[in-house]
Amino acid sequence: MEQIYGHQANVQKGSWYAVYYGSSIFNVIDKDIHARKKRVMSQAFSDKAVRGMEPHILSAIRDWCAQLGDGAGSVTSAEPSKWSQPKDMSHWAAYMIFDVLGEICYGETFQTSLRTENRFFLDLMTEHVRFLNITGQMRLLSQLNLGRIFLRGSRELRQKQIAFSQHQLRKRLALGSKSHGRRDIIHYLQEARDPETGQGYSESELMSETVLLLGAGSDTANTALASIFYFLVHHPEVQERLAKTIRDTFPTIESIVSGPALNSMLYLRACVDESLRLCPPIPMLLPREVLRGGLHIDGHYFEAGCTVGVPTYSLHHNEEYFRNPFRYDPSRWLVKGTKSLDASEGYCAEEVQVARGAFVPFSVGPRACIGRNVAVIELYIGVARALWLYDVRLAPGFETIGVGEKGEYKIKDNFIAGKEGPIVQLRRAAASKH
Repeated sequence: MEQIYGHQANVQKGSWYAVYYGSSIFNVIDKDIHARKKRVMSQAFSDKAVRGMEPHILSAIRDWCAQLGDGAGSVTSAEPSKWSQPKDMSHWAAYMIFDVLGEICYGETFQTSLRTENRFFLDLMTEHVRFLNITGQMRLLSQLNLGRIFLRGSRELRQKQIAFSQHQLRKRLALGSKSHGRRDIIHYLQEARDPETGQGYSESELMSETVLLLGAGSDTANTALASIFYFLVHHPEVQERLAKTIRDTFPTIESIVSGPALNSMLYLRACVDESLRLCPPIPMLLPREVLRGGLHIDGHYFEAGCTVGVPTYSLHHNEEYFRNPFRYDPSRWLVKGTKSLDASEGYCAEEVQVARGAFVPFSVGPRACIGRNVAVIELYIGVARALWLYDVRLAPGFETIGVGEKGEYKIKDNFIAGKEGPIVQLRRAAASKH
C-alpha cells in the first residue's frame, strides 16, 4: 500500500478521476493543487472541529433513531413492545448519513429520515456515479463522447441535484461564517486559509467540495452502516452480546456520546471493523498513474504511464493477513484475554497487529479519506444508540435479501456501492423502556 499510496510514492491519481465533475479534493490530479486543498479542508476535519460539530451529528442521529423504530412502540408506552414493519437498512442507513451531512455541511438536516422530498439525491447519485465509473474505466467512451448517451436519462435529475446543492450552499453562505454562530464545515472552509499561501476557498470550490461530501461521502458511510447491521442480524449471538455491552455501559440514550465510555467499547469497535473488513465501502482499487522515473513494487518495475492500485476487497480477504478471511469474526480484532471475551476467543497480539497493518477501509497516504473521523463518530454512535433502543432481527420472508457469496453482504462495485437490504424489523428493547 505504501509503495503505491504513500507520501513518497512516484505516482499521481489516474485519468479515471478526470470524468468526475468539478475540481474537488477527491478528483483533482495535480499534486500541488491537491496539497493546497487538503491544507484548507483539514482545518474543517480536525479533532477540534469535529468535536464542535458533534451536537449537530447527534441531532440527526436522534431523529433517525426515532423514525427507524416507528411502529416498535413508544418509550413512554406501557404496552408490550412489538416488531416494526420491515425496513430496508440500505435505505435507512443512507437517510441517517445524508441528514448528518446536511447538518454539518449546510447547517440544517435534510430530514430524509422524516420526509421523502430530498431522497431523490441519493437515488440519483448511485445511478449517475455508476455511469461515470463506466466511462472512467473505459476512456474510449469519453473520447467518443458516448458518455452523454449513457447519462441522457439522468440529465434532468442531475440538474435537479445541482440546483438543490446550489440552493443549500447559497442559503448557508447568506448566514455568514461568524454571525450564524454555527461551526459547521462551511464555517471552517470560509474561515480557513492555506497556511503556506494564505489562499482560501472560492464559492465554486465550496460547491465542488460539498457536493463531493454529499455524494461519495454519504455513500461510503451508509454502505458501512448498512453492512454493520447486515452482519449483526445474520449473527444474532454477536448482536445480543454487543447490545448487552452497550446497555450495561450507558445508563441513558443521551449518554451515548464521544468520550471515554464510547472509546472503551472494544467489542463495538471490533464489530464495526470486521464489517468494514468484509465489506469495505470502496472495494475497488483507486487507480494511480506511475510518473516519470517508474516505480518498483515488490520487486517488479512499472514504467511511467502504467496504472497501478490495490483493491481493498482483495487485501481485506488475503489469508496472509487474515485467518479464515471470509468468516465474520469480530474477535479477530481483540487480543486474547480482553475483557468481555471468553477464554477461547481472541487472537494473539502479533496476529492482531498484522491484521491492523492490512486494514485500510479509508485508504492510506496523502489521498486517504479526509472525513474518516466523522465517519467513525457516525458509525459508533449510530449503531450504539440504535442497539441501546432496539432489538433488531431479519424480517421473516426477507432473509436472503442482500446475501452474497459465502454469506457476505452483497454489493455492486460501482465506486458508489449498489446494494439492497438487509430487511429488518425492530422492537423496543426492555432496557430502554424507562
